[in-house]
Amino acid sequence: MNMSVAETTPPPLQPPPPPAVIASLEAVEIELELGRKEIGEEQYETTIRETVEAVGGVLLFQMKIEKEGADHWVAAIALESAEGREIAIIDLPCSGESASVIPASESDLPIARIAAAYASLADCWSTAA
Repeated sequence: MNMSVAETTPPPLQPPPPPAVIASLEAVEIELELGRKEIGEEQYETTIRETVEAVGGVLLFQMKIEKEGADHWVAAIALESAEGREIAIIDLPCSGESASVIPASESDLPIARIAAAYASLADCWSTAA
């Protein structure tokens, strides 16, 4: 049996699919920083704002909510990167569990749906000012 080169060459490899969630470096920094701090009951708002600003992000809004029977501080933030702006949601349980920072498009929290709209509105305000 005589095989030609075309018959023995496998098809070219395709690149792997992109990951479902691409975490920016800033988001990881926020998670790590919030995870290492001991936050008192009256310090959540300030700690979240200062941590976001320290990595160059912008705090859009934050609030305390009840999620699955437990108190959480949640915040909508904007992070700038070479690829553009990323709107993310911080979820910080008051119980001391670790914080999570995920893209708003991947979050199931109700504030995620309004975060991008709020960021666009804030852009309009800064342009008009």
